[in-house]
Amino acid sequence: MKFSTALLLSSLSSVALSAPAPASGHHEDHHKDEKPAVVTVTQYIDYNAAVTSVEAAATTTTLASSNKDSSEQKRDGGFQDGTIKCSDFPSDNGIVSLDWLGFGGWASVMDMDANTSSECKDGYYCSYACEPGMSKTQWPSNQPGDGKSVGGLYCKSGYLYRTNTGASDLCSTDKTSAKAVNKKSDSIALCRTDYPGSENMVIPTLVDGGDSQPISVVDEDTYYQWQGQKTSAQYYVNNAGVSVEDGCIWGTSGSDVGNWAPIVLGAGYTNGEAYLSLIPNPNSNQAANFNVKIVASDGANVQGSCAYEGGSFIGDGSDGCTVSVLSGSAEFVFIESLVFIFLIPPFSSILIFCSSLYIGILLCPSFHFLKKSRQSLLCYGFKIFTCFSCQGLFRISVLL
Repeated sequence: MKFSTALLLSSLSSVALSAPAPASGHHEDHHKDEKPAVVTVTQYIDYNAAVTSVEAAATTTTLASSNKDSSEQKRDGGFQDGTIKCSDFPSDNGIVSLDWLGFGGWASVMDMDANTSSECKDGYYCSYACEPGMSKTQWPSNQPGDGKSVGGLYCKSGYLYRTNTGASDLCSTDKTSAKAVNKKSDSIALCRTDYPGSENMVIPTLVDGGDSQPISVVDEDTYYQWQGQKTSAQYYVNNAGVSVEDGCIWGTSGSDVGNWAPIVLGAGYTNGEAYLSLIPNPNSNQAANFNVKIVASDGANVQGSCAYEGGSFIGDGSDGCTVSVLSGSAEFVFIESLVFIFLIPPFSSILIFCSSLYIGILLCPSFHFLKKSRQSLLCYGFKIFTCFSCQGLFRISVLL
């Protein structure tokens, strides 16, 4: 597998690398060469350590008995194995149906050989979405040996079974180290990858204008590991105004949605610290119609700076940036992009006002009714006033 460096945290004893999904035989029916080289898997490798390949044979997951009338141990709450038909989508606490994908509410349906299906059926793993701030708990411990991943509930003899019997609930709450805050008027669709699973960016978090939503900061020490390496949550961030139905999909070239969205957001927690990042999407060369910056919440201890402004990243690297949250939490704050400011009425008014002032500067030398000394002083003062007032107005407007 080919690896490309995504982030470098110089203060750590490890390097974060981004791993593209395996190109060989991986969803060849629709992914082809379009699979982005963005972080789907975050690896922590010692500086002096060599990357070694881990080969694991694909084996069948051991599941609970398929006999629904057996003496299965009953639990107080949680998902009950062998009681829900594969044709029925479960309604466990936190689970979300993705009706627009056409898989009966599932995020994806796959078997160990990466065969896919439009319905949950025997021998297939039926992956699902959870509410914002939560992650699925179900994936088999034995994964395909070629680098692919599968996750979700297992369909056996027409009924659904957990693939991780250590978790009774299908969704669990992640670390509360981050949230997305939308200061724009339009909603923003953040689309998390279905991982482990198809790796398509279909898990929605919709942040309405003026609202906020939690970001899933997964505990990498206990969450899914790819061939023994820790993984984090990844979100593809669509332009403001794109709905989850249009944006949380596998997109097409030039669509600027889904895997072609402008930027990628990453979040993970390990060794007592949360790591939040903004990463460019190599599939897209279009600037987003928003700016976003990572801001420490009140009382939080956040190291580093990270922002995306006017199509460029500001922080610890031009190819993305990362902050570490030592205590408290941080916010991904979405604001207006300066490129689109003048389309909004309040900014248009400021533009007209400042344009008038600049015209006044040009005409100032022609005010012959003033004495020359007073004329020069007036024009100079007028220039200073125009420069500072207009610059200040634009900056304040962007922050608002």
